[in-house]
Amino acid sequence: MKKRKPLGLVFVAIIVSVAAVAAMVSWWQSRPQGSPVAGEFTEAVLSERMTSARVLALGEATHGTHEFQALRLQLLQKVADQGFTTVAWEEDFGSVALVDAWLQGGPGTAVEAARLFGYGLNRTRDTVDLLTWVRAQNDQHPAGEDIRFVGIDAARPTATKGLALAWLAARNPTAAADLTARLARFTDEALWDRAVAADVESAVADLQAALTASDDGSEAAAEARQAGRVLEQARQRGLGVGNRDAMMFDNLAWVVERGTASGRERTLLFGHNGHLDRAGQATAVGGDTVGRLAARQWGDDYRVIGTDGHRVGLNSQGTVSTLTVNGRIRGLFGGTTVGYLELASVTGADAELLRGATTMVSAGEPFASWQAWVPPLHTVSVTPAEAWDALIYVWDASPTERLG
Repeated sequence: MKKRKPLGLVFVAIIVSVAAVAAMVSWWQSRPQGSPVAGEFTEAVLSERMTSARVLALGEATHGTHEFQALRLQLLQKVADQGFTTVAWEEDFGSVALVDAWLQGGPGTAVEAARLFGYGLNRTRDTVDLLTWVRAQNDQHPAGEDIRFVGIDAARPTATKGLALAWLAARNPTAAADLTARLARFTDEALWDRAVAADVESAVADLQAALTASDDGSEAAAEARQAGRVLEQARQRGLGVGNRDAMMFDNLAWVVERGTASGRERTLLFGHNGHLDRAGQATAVGGDTVGRLAARQWGDDYRVIGTDGHRVGLNSQGTVSTLTVNGRIRGLFGGTTVGYLELASVTGADAELLRGATTMVSAGEPFASWQAWVPPLHTVSVTPAEAWDALIYVWDASPTERLG
């Protein structure tokens, strides 16, 4: 008579078998796929398909990663001479205006200028390098051919209202003094205070009216009026209403249209992948993103370069984390360090691979170290052929060095 196996051992065997099968399936699905067709980004020449765009966007998969931030300078160096002299940022409007003033010859150092950015994630050594290069370029080019920075986000009321009120004070000092007092409580620290946001509603409206009444048709007047609009967006965010991406797109559209009117035909756009991809897939938020709205507005005149990575370090408010993501399309970037691939150039089975979903790394700010242990909190599922016109893949990425 056969001895019956203990029931517990049977269950253990089943569990082990299921786990082994799951591991094999996971490995099979995440193995590197595709032919190594990408080239090094440092050596890449962007096609006319990319450089003829009205708006060329560069997404960053994770905030706080050195290699992704360094790409901003590398890309600008490649396209500045092709008409991309306006750079729009996922950054506060008023804060970036202060940075831009330094780029146009203002006092101080590049480090001091970098500290003017509204978001700490942009106050880095990589940003200092970018500002240093742009300032040197601007010193060699006349007005109209210089590189300008513009923020499209509403996040720092203090700088934005300061820009608007300073312009108004030179034209209507009485109104400016009155509005300065009425808007005194609406500061960066009070951005999320609903009571303050509700209290300054009439003051913001009166500021916009005063700016319109004093408009002299100059570029400075247009910037002041835009500051008034962005201040209202910040107020709406403080109330918890409005769609941030829709607001940023409206501001981007203003930048693009203003550029066209002044002879600046092309705009470079920096932001997170999740805001910029054409299909709105690289985000967990859902709804219309800047990229979806831009693709709808400009069609093929909106081109976007997404970024991804295998082992990615990031610095989020001083907390350093490392993420490892085994996206299956990484085989396309075999043999590169920082690979570049324009998707329209890919054919055959590799093109078919790009028409399927892949896992990509993604992290915003703030990012807690424990999130590195929960893949759904640092990855997104994206169909590259729908989301991107080109991809940059970094195999080993390091955290940014933030300014002290």
